[in-house]
Amino acid sequence: MRKNCKLALLGLFITGWASAQIDTSELGELRQGKEYNISQKQTFPDFTYQSSDHEDLTKIRTKYGLDAIAGKGSDIERAKRLLKWFHEEVPHNDAPNIESLNAISIIDSYRTKKQAHGCYPLSIAMNEVFLAMGFQSRTVICFSGRYPSPEGGHVINSVYIPSLKKWIYMDPQDNAYIMDEKDNLLSIAEVRERLISGGVLKLNADANYHGKADDLNDYLYTFMAKNLYRLICPLKSEFGSQTRAKGKTIQYVELLPVASKDPVVDGFETNTNAKTGVNVINFHTNNDRLSGKNHNPHFGLSIP
Repeated sequence: MRKNCKLALLGLFITGWASAQIDTSELGELRQGKEYNISQKQTFPDFTYQSSDHEDLTKIRTKYGLDAIAGKGSDIERAKRLLKWFHEEVPHNDAPNIESLNAISIIDSYRTKKQAHGCYPLSIAMNEVFLAMGFQSRTVICFSGRYPSPEGGHVINSVYIPSLKKWIYMDPQDNAYIMDEKDNLLSIAEVRERLISGGVLKLNADANYHGKADDLNDYLYTFMAKNLYRLICPLKSEFGSQTRAKGKTIQYVELLPVASKDPVVDGFETNTNAKTGVNVINFHTNNDRLSGKNHNPHFGLSIP
C-alpha cells in the first residue's frame, strides 16, 4: 500500500496511491466516461518534437552517457533500458517542484543534493531523455473526472515506438509499462479500453514503487482507473517546455470524454498568472483521433 503523495503545481496537488484492492467505483467512473466523439471537428496547433540534434538534448545525451545506457538492440529494448535507468537514477518523493523543470536540473538536483522528485518532474525529465535519444515522446498528465477537485492524479509518458508503429505507456515513477496477454506493449488508450472492457492487463515484473513490487490491482484497477479519465498533453515536446518562466506561453491539448464537465481553472487550464505573466492556453477536445491543423501527428492516445 502506498501513502498518499502530493505534487504541487500552482496550487494544484497531484496525489498518489490508495487501496490495495480493486475499487469498483473507480472502474465505474471510468466506464461511465468511456465515450469519445471521433466525428468532432476542430483544430489546434500540431504537436511538435524537438530534434535530438538540438544542443540541449545533445548535452543530455552526452552528459549522462545515454548511448551506452540505451545500448544495442531493438527500439523496444532501448526504450525499456532508458526507462529503467532513469527510474533508478532519480527516486520518487512528493515535494514542491524545482523552478527549472528540465532533465539536467532534475537529475543533477538528486546527484548533488539528494533531492527526489514527484511524478510530474520525473515525467518531464524522462520525456527529455527519450527526445535526446531520438524517440518522439510526450508527458501525459492524468486526472480523474471528479469536480471541482480532481482528487489527485498521476503523470506518465507516451512514447512512439517505430517498430510497433504505435505509442506506448511508460511510467518512470514505477519503471512500469503495460502488456496484454501475449506480452504486447500497450498504449495509454489500450490500457484505458481494457480497464473499461475487462481485458487482460499485465505489468512488467520489475515495476515497483520505492523498491516494492507493484501490485497490479492497486496500480491499475484503483490508481490508474481513477486517473485515466482526463488526459492532458503539452503541444511542444522539448527541453524545458514546462518551466514556467516569466511571460512564457505554454499550450496544452486536453482529451475529455463526451458529456464530461468542464474542468475548473487550475495550473493546466487556460489562464494568465497575474504575478508571473505565464500564459496557459488549453485546447479541449472529445475526439481521441483528432489531429493538429496539419493532421500530423495525431493525438497519440487513440487505439491504433
